[in-house]
Amino acid sequence: MSVDMGSEFGRPMENFFPQASLTEDIHLSALQRRMLDATPDCIKLLSTDGKILLMNRAGCDALGVDETLGFGMQWLPLLPQSVHKYGKEALSLAASGKHARFQGSSASAQGIVYWDNLLTPQFEVNGSVSSILCVSRDVTEKVMLEQKLSESIAREKLISGEMHHRIKNIFAIISGLIVLSEKEAKGEGCQETTIEILQSKIRALLRASNALFENDFERHGTNAPLHISTIIEGILSPYGESCSIHGSDVILGRENFTVFALFIHELATNSMKYGALKDGCGHVEVSWTYQYGDLHLIWTERDETKQYGEPGKLGFGTQLVDRLVQSVRGTITRTWNRHGLTVDLVFPDTRICSAGNRTSLNSEDMQGE
Repeated sequence: MSVDMGSEFGRPMENFFPQASLTEDIHLSALQRRMLDATPDCIKLLSTDGKILLMNRAGCDALGVDETLGFGMQWLPLLPQSVHKYGKEALSLAASGKHARFQGSSASAQGIVYWDNLLTPQFEVNGSVSSILCVSRDVTEKVMLEQKLSESIAREKLISGEMHHRIKNIFAIISGLIVLSEKEAKGEGCQETTIEILQSKIRALLRASNALFENDFERHGTNAPLHISTIIEGILSPYGESCSIHGSDVILGRENFTVFALFIHELATNSMKYGALKDGCGHVEVSWTYQYGDLHLIWTERDETKQYGEPGKLGFGTQLVDRLVQSVRGTITRTWNRHGLTVDLVFPDTRICSAGNRTSLNSEDMQGE
C-alpha cells in the first residue's frame, strides 16, 4: 500500500541533485559516488515518469542492473509484478510533490527480501518537481521477526483455548461417567457398587489418555502393529455397553496414530457432553471399511429419549476434529437426525493405514474392566 507522507514534512526538501533532468546526464564526483556506494540501502534518482537517472551499487545489485551500461530504463518493470500497483501509486504521489512510501518484496538466492521504499520529491527553485529520490531499505529481519511474533501469539491463543477446552471436557466426562456407573450398578446381576464401576472407568480413561498424549506405544518397539480396533476399544472402553464397534481389521500407520486417536477421543467427548452418551440413555456405533486404499469410518449416535438438531455454530472441539481430518487430507460429513448424529469420515489413499485380515469385532469386545 502506498502512503502519502506529505503531512509529515513542513516544507519541500532541498534538491539533492539540482543538475538532474530528463535530458542530461548526472555526473558525480568520486567522493559522492563512494558515499552512495557505501550504504547498503538501494538509492535511486528517478524522473517524474519513473525512469532511473542514477542508482548506487546496492540498487544495481538488488535489481540486477549492470551499472557500467548506464541508466534510463523504467524503474517499475524491474520490480516484482505484485508491487507494481503500489509502486505506481507512490510514484504518482511523489511526482505531485508529496512524500510516499510502500512495502515491497523480491526473490533472491537467499530467499524472499522485504523492502521499505521511501520516495522523496526533489524540487526546482520555482517549486516544480524535477526528480524523485527513492531509498529502498532491506527490512527482511524486521518483517520476519514480526511474522514470528504473530505466529507465536496465534499459537499461544490456540494452546490457551485448547487448555480451557480440555478442562471443561474433564468435568463433563467425569459427570457422564458417574451417570453411566449409577445405571450399570442398578442393572440386574451387577455385583459392583457405583464407586467401584466408576473407578474402573476412570482407570480405563487414564489408559486411553496415556496412549493418546504420551505415545506410549513406542515402548513396545518400532515394529509393533497398531490396529484401529485396538485404539477405538481403548478410547471407548470407559463407556462400556453404550458403545459398539465393528469393521475389518486395519493397521494404522504409526505416524498417524495421534491424529486418529485424537479424532475418536474428540467425537466421544462431544457425545458425552452433548450427544447420545450424555445421560447414559443412548448408544454409539462405530463401523469402518477399508477399500482401494481409503478408510471409510461411520460414527452413529442414537438416543430415542431426545430430539436433536443441527447446532447454530461449531464448538472448539468440532473445529479441532475438522482440523485433524484436514491434516491427513480427509473429508468429514455430519448429518443431524431426529435422534442423533451421524459422522461420515473418509481418510484417502494410504496416508493413514493399510488393511489386515482379522475378523470383525462386536459389542462384546467393548466391556470395561
